[in-house]
Amino acid sequence: MSEGGQGQRSFGVLDHAALWGSLGVTLYAMPFGSLLVPALSLEQAFAAVAVATLLGALLLAAVAAVAARSGLSTVELLGRLFGDRATPFVALLLLVRNVAWAAFALSLIAGAAELVSDRALGAGLRPLWVIAFGLAGAALAAAGPAFTVRRLLRRAGLWLALLVAAVVTVSAYMEFEVPAYLKRPAVGGWPSFWQAVDVMLIVPLLWLPLVADYARHGRDAAGAFLGSFAGFFVASTWLGFLGVVYLPAVETADISGFVVGMKLGLGALAILLILQTDEVFAGVHSAGVALRTLLPLGRREGAIALGALAIALALPFDLLQAEGWLLLLASLFVPLFGVLLADQLAGREPGRAADAPSALAAWAAGFLLYHWISPADVGWWRDAMDWLFADSLGLPFPLSDEVTWLGAAMPSLVTGFVLHLAGRAALAWWRRRLEAVAATAS
Repeated sequence: MSEGGQGQRSFGVLDHAALWGSLGVTLYAMPFGSLLVPALSLEQAFAAVAVATLLGALLLAAVAAVAARSGLSTVELLGRLFGDRATPFVALLLLVRNVAWAAFALSLIAGAAELVSDRALGAGLRPLWVIAFGLAGAALAAAGPAFTVRRLLRRAGLWLALLVAAVVTVSAYMEFEVPAYLKRPAVGGWPSFWQAVDVMLIVPLLWLPLVADYARHGRDAAGAFLGSFAGFFVASTWLGFLGVVYLPAVETADISGFVVGMKLGLGALAILLILQTDEVFAGVHSAGVALRTLLPLGRREGAIALGALAIALALPFDLLQAEGWLLLLASLFVPLFGVLLADQLAGREPGRAADAPSALAAWAAGFLLYHWISPADVGWWRDAMDWLFADSLGLPFPLSDEVTWLGAAMPSLVTGFVLHLAGRAALAWWRRRLEAVAATAS
């Protein structure tokens, strides 16, 4: 059995809740929430946050249940959609994605810590923070999920995260109550309600490729589903709501500036930054799971190597400026998880390969639909999509300009889901027909 075998399945409901509650208290949830107003009214913005986090938490919990039932990692689950020969490619894709994610999280933490340090000490010291938080995340990954989740996050990390969220909430109310201009009607424009839902879905969808690497340690599927859903939904909804009402505190689109602009004490800010180390841990650990599919490395060796790589990427580059590239990479996985859930719903046993042609076609269609609706902000990619949809096919591009309420994430995921179900049914019908013809001929 894989690394998440029955002997290592120790995660219960509270462990899953501690992990995803801690990860849900993240620096970038509030800035996303702040984008929803004043285009939407306060009530509409809250509803958009609630709908998005409900959908995102359900998806995350569904993947967690699949992983807990099967004991398989993300690499194994996705690789088997296309057959065992595709596993190295899937592992490489996940390795790149997770290292980039860890380096992005590290850049985000270090950028905020730099501003806090400059405010408190008169010196930013960004390289120091990159190295310190990078080493901390790598150390947690080397210790493994059992130690990090069950001993640290469950016993202390989750409660500290909730305490900080409570401090932020009280600070927001005492400083601003409910800002007067948020009480007025929506002014319209971008985003519409469903575009706002799509914005808020970015965070949970970014986590989907990591879910199975932790949920496979779960004792049962029901506990993995319930704990993952509850932890992520509560934390993400809370932080998203705060982002909506905290907009007057900060007049900047920069995430680090947003955090420092909140009028919290330095102690609360420092704890908030320390709590973000679990995001570096999550990226490095999941990258290590993918790496061990390709190379015979131990967990500790892989964590050290990948932590050093994340530090090396975050030191010279502010990866917050590469957000378009990261979202392009992340969009590959949105329809892929729709395909995965369809495959599981259709009743395939975890050890059998799926219908690879159907899975590949459904994935490609969902991915292209995503970028027809809302192409990633990467110059050459947007030009390529413009050539494909506008010049070659004569379609409006991007589609969101014509259908202004339309988001990209859920249509992409649903397309992958529906097309794979239809493709499997069509292939099954064709096989039965061929068998009947062969039986008749014999």
